[in-house]
Amino acid sequence: MGTISGKQVREIIRLYSSNNSILETARAAGLSTVKVRKILITEGLWESDTSIKIGTLLEQGLTTEEIAEILCMSVKNVQAYMPYERGIYGGDVLSPEAVRSDRYRHRMRKAASMQVVKRIKGRDKPERMEEMADKKKVGFQDSHGDSPDVLRLHLELDLQYADEEEIRILKEYGSMKKGIFRDILVPADITLHALHYAILRMFGWQNGHLHSFLLPETAFKELTEDKFCIWTQMAGVYFRFPTENYEDIYWDDDYREGESIKSWMKKKYTGPYRYKGYGEHYVPSQIEAESLLAMREEITLREFAFGAEKKPEPYKAKLKEATVDQVMHAFADLTCYELLERLPLAEILRVKGQNKIELKKIREYLDRELSKLNIKEIIEEYRNTRFRSGKKEQEFLEKYDLPVMPVTDQLIYRYDYGDGWEVLISCENAYKGDETGLWKDMNREMPDVPADKLEETVAKHRPICIQKDGIELVDDVGGISGFCEMLRTICECDMNNKEKREERENILDWAHMMGWTGRNISPKQTL
Repeated sequence: MGTISGKQVREIIRLYSSNNSILETARAAGLSTVKVRKILITEGLWESDTSIKIGTLLEQGLTTEEIAEILCMSVKNVQAYMPYERGIYGGDVLSPEAVRSDRYRHRMRKAASMQVVKRIKGRDKPERMEEMADKKKVGFQDSHGDSPDVLRLHLELDLQYADEEEIRILKEYGSMKKGIFRDILVPADITLHALHYAILRMFGWQNGHLHSFLLPETAFKELTEDKFCIWTQMAGVYFRFPTENYEDIYWDDDYREGESIKSWMKKKYTGPYRYKGYGEHYVPSQIEAESLLAMREEITLREFAFGAEKKPEPYKAKLKEATVDQVMHAFADLTCYELLERLPLAEILRVKGQNKIELKKIREYLDRELSKLNIKEIIEEYRNTRFRSGKKEQEFLEKYDLPVMPVTDQLIYRYDYGDGWEVLISCENAYKGDETGLWKDMNREMPDVPADKLEETVAKHRPICIQKDGIELVDDVGGISGFCEMLRTICECDMNNKEKREERENILDWAHMMGWTGRNISPKQTL
């Protein structure tokens, strides 16, 4: 059920004592850096100014939300520096009606506590989404040069590490036939950020953990040539510059306790789609990149050979000449793989089977366009300008954001780095409608989905689910193995065994508190 065993704790302590690196320990143990750091904090083996402040406030009896407000941090960031607590279950025996009422109240509190809440003094209600600014779309066009109106996506949970027994359980109790997947129609201008909320809704998660969109490793290395200097040029173009500023990353997490989590998510994946953060724009990303390059000319590289009697000696390398992997090894908790979520899906993902654009030509296009910008002068102007409003600042930054071209036919969505959920995303087809209401696909053939579904996607400006396989999942269950263990405990319980029966009831109560019902929801009701 996602708990950390004593054996894992001992192994993490052993690894950390030998390499003194959270990142290397996490990789060797197969856990997230957040979990490793929390374990080390719990065991008193790691601390920082942030963890000390949070620990002091916890001892004073403050809640996570109160600490976040005092320290001007996000709830998620506070949780990342808190020690682990023990125990999941508990509570008195209640009447059936009281249980239902308590579950509902608990789900509302749980949903509220799981969100990254952006607190803005003097404003309780989120601003209304503005109309998307006119922007030329580059690269994602069908074979006849027309930009599509609707895309058909296939989103499938990665089950490569599930064993035969787990597959049996998913088929028998999880309503799975071939895999856990969702086929959806989306407006062609949907952003990765809006798609994130649709994925949460479709797979049963509640936005309680960090997430990211990535390119497949081969596409990433081909695009960047695995050179950090090339990657820095693409920060703010394709990639998010590494940051722990979760207030900016989760700029629109404004969920409030008592609000329907389903309705809240629906608002997020319904257009128009507009990015209102700051850090993903090209100019702020380049400020961060230039600051790092100016601060560190060289990095120290340490190679780890687990099990070797003698550790290799560390050596120096110039930052501008280093590979992306070397830089990520040199800086703890640094990742360069995350894609910008302000990007429209159509600007980064091509239709399966569509002619591939050579990544060399994409780099040449970027070099050509970026060479037209005097980035030092732009940064100077940005720093010296006093913008009359956030909108004016956004307008300034948007001027320098480049349209990009599709670089892959598959994206990877990661959610909860501890549980390790991964969803593989592909675009199966694209559709264009004309003024007469006639729809054609990318090959100018009749579409493989009903025209009324395409019309609905455009009219409502939000995704709709047209096919699915497998029931919804649940947060904090321990990944696919933990989910299968939960299903086995619920569905294969020996009801004559009191201890097993109580365990089943506890797990069911916990799952219901997390918003899981176990019902096989129809595609129509999925979004």
